Amino acid sequence: MASVTRRAHGARAQRRAENLAKLLDALEALLAEGESFTEVSVERLAARAGVSRSTFYVHFADKGQLLSELTADVVDQLLEAGRGWWGHDPPASRDDLRAKAETIVATYRPRAELMRAVIDSSSHDPAVREVFRALTGRYVTEIAAHIETGQEAGTVRRDVPPGPTAQMLTSMAERGLDRMLRGADDAAARDAVEAFTAIVWNTLYRDAP
Repeated sequence: MASVTRRAHGARAQRRAENLAKLLDALEALLAEGESFTEVSVERLAARAGVSRSTFYVHFADKGQLLSELTADVVDQLLEAGRGWWGHDPPASRDDLRAKAETIVATYRPRAELMRAVIDSSSHDPAVREVFRALTGRYVTEIAAHIETGQEAGTVRRDVPPGPTAQMLTSMAERGLDRMLRGADDAAARDAVEAFTAIVWNTLYRDAP
């Protein structure tokens, strides 16, 4: 009986993951067409995803819960991309940092419309705001640790306060990537990479002892 129960739970989890992926694709398509997250109804979203309205509500209490789960997934992807920069030793050169910035921008760019929906919803939906703050708080904590470690090793400038600097860089990246990458062409994406590289390099590594 236990094995049957596990298989049933596994099948339900798989169906839920498949429906979540369909809803993500549908939501991103609707947002790219110019609709706001607030305007998109559950009925329209479910129909675009090819799932029934009742199936949507089997998995999610409302659109806010769906967005919270999508936010967690996307932020995890961005966190993994960001760790290519701050999760290792400081970049050996500005070109090295630029390569890491390219990975971050390439990860964010396909999800730019969804991240705009998250940012907008977090201003009035407490549940989305709580999830978003908790997840992005991980950026701040890890970047601050990177700065502190680099300062101890002499590879990061010692005149920058780790916590506040990490908070500022995170906030700037959130807003900057949002503004620069929604609907961006390749040239705009390259500009975002260069801007990110210049800000981080000059803030943390240039003229480090």
